Amino acid sequence: MSVLQGDNSRCEFTGVTFAGHGQNLDTGTKVVHVGKNTSSYINTKSISKSDGISTFRSAVVVGQNAKGSKSSVSCESLMLDDISRSDTIPAMDIRTDDVDIGHEAKIGRISDDVVFYLMSRGMSEEDAKALIVSGFADNVSKELPLEYAVEMNNLIRLEMKGTVG
Repeated sequence: MSVLQGDNSRCEFTGVTFAGHGQNLDTGTKVVHVGKNTSSYINTKSISKSDGISTFRSAVVVGQNAKGSKSSVSCESLMLDDISRSDTIPAMDIRTDDVDIGHEAKIGRISDDVVFYLMSRGMSEEDAKALIVSGFADNVSKELPLEYAVEMNNLIRLEMKGTVG
């Protein structure tokens, strides 16, 4: 949670979750705009496989004195099979008119056509799916320090092992 109390204050939240078999991940963030001309950006990616459930909750609160404030919330989810689930639950509490607030959510499944295309170019099904998932999380990994980005990509590869079948 962030409270943007000072005028012109800013915050950014970036997150990635990966829900696997038997996991029910319920995550989220909250931003409260109090000062004038504050801004916040929330960017999340959720990946679920093997009956995993991923839920992301966002809350943006803009007080009556927070004129000129801006907030953007982007939630993207990728399900790797037909038995996984992903939900986004946005909450917006806006108490003034002079603001620019937006929320965008995208939820989809991994495309069999894209996997087939990559396989026709010589990749195994497991490698094709891992490449798609890595590409999906790419803009988040670019925000991380290099050693964390490398570790995140290694974890994605590890999680993708045995996904085929």
